[in-house]
Amino acid sequence: MSPSIAIGIIGIVILLGFVGEMFFSVTKIPSILFLMLAGLILGPIYHIFNQQLFIDFAPYLSTLVLILIMFSGGLELNFITVFKSSIYSMILILIGLFLSIVLVGSFFYIMGGGDVMQSLMLGTIVSCSSSTVIMPLLSNINASAKNKTVIAIESTFNDAFAIIILIVLINFAKNSSAAVNYLSTAGSLLYSFGISSVIAIAFGIIWFILLKYISKTKYAYSITFGGMLILYLIIHFVKGNGAIAILVFGIVMGNEELLTKLKINFYKMSLKDSSIKQFNYEFSFLIRTLFFVFLGVVVELSHIGWEFADRLFIIIIMIVAGRYISASLTFYLENLKKKKEDVLPKREKYFLWSMIGRALATAIMAYMPLNAGIAGTQDFPEYAFLVIIITNILLTGGVYTYSRYAKNENKTEGLGA
Repeated sequence: MSPSIAIGIIGIVILLGFVGEMFFSVTKIPSILFLMLAGLILGPIYHIFNQQLFIDFAPYLSTLVLILIMFSGGLELNFITVFKSSIYSMILILIGLFLSIVLVGSFFYIMGGGDVMQSLMLGTIVSCSSSTVIMPLLSNINASAKNKTVIAIESTFNDAFAIIILIVLINFAKNSSAAVNYLSTAGSLLYSFGISSVIAIAFGIIWFILLKYISKTKYAYSITFGGMLILYLIIHFVKGNGAIAILVFGIVMGNEELLTKLKINFYKMSLKDSSIKQFNYEFSFLIRTLFFVFLGVVVELSHIGWEFADRLFIIIIMIVAGRYISASLTFYLENLKKKKEDVLPKREKYFLWSMIGRALATAIMAYMPLNAGIAGTQDFPEYAFLVIIITNILLTGGVYTYSRYAKNENKTEGLGA
């Protein structure tokens, strides 16, 4: 294929991503479904793009996407807002993650999909709902403001929680042996997280000071992005964890209120309306669009047989079951000890349950064990690909059903009045 044709196809893909976003705003059908379908057409179906070339490039693109995910997650993780908003989102995140890891991991292990560590990794990979598809839906759903906040916080921050858990599992898997020293492994892990956090905090505070001058230029985001890549490299040389460092760096950059209270924000800098945030949205859209097409291009349809389908079916059932349990418990705790007139209607539980769509974090985490050289994880991208498709179909159906249910219930209440 000539470079001109390849570049033209990439341009069409970017436009497809934009059209998909517009179509999503009207139909509530996530654009990632169209992007992944485009990848399937360009890759395994018609072989327009060379799959092997894309597979070779996977570690680089997936690392870049991981950096963007962790930075965006940290940038939005405003400690003051989160702690003031709701504890229920943290309950939903932690219980949801735990149930997904345990339920999916257990059944995947029982069905012979992998060993204990591989099974737990897959459970973590498919555990988190995605802000990419959920956040744009919230403004058009007639749910309570409180539960919208709960879902917004959950979908924004559970990516980072899941990635941290996966990093821990990968570290243990890489050091596993018959005579593994778990104390030594845990010590190495604590060192990795500790040194990454300390360097990232120092780097973030220094960068915040430099922003007084950087923000006056036209290249504030490009320079900041370059700084993130340098931070990632520094962490590599000190044998830390780059993903954790980028997350902490993002947290520092996104918490100017906290820095001001601690008297560290010397120049009263703020990123709330800065070009850095806006360019991060633009760049993330571009990379996200290309990555979902990339995921479709590299998926190996030949891996998908009856045994694979059986495991996938059980994985989906366990994801739905885990979500239902975590949503029900959260709903129960929300209504606990409330007066009758303040109790949330039952449809709110269905709303919490329906926000199940997986997306970017699931896709990127599927490649992390492979990039780390963990044996037996070669089918994880295929599982992730199909889980993303199925959960987004469930999300679309759930939103439609909830909207109809809420509309009918409101009509009934109106007639009763």
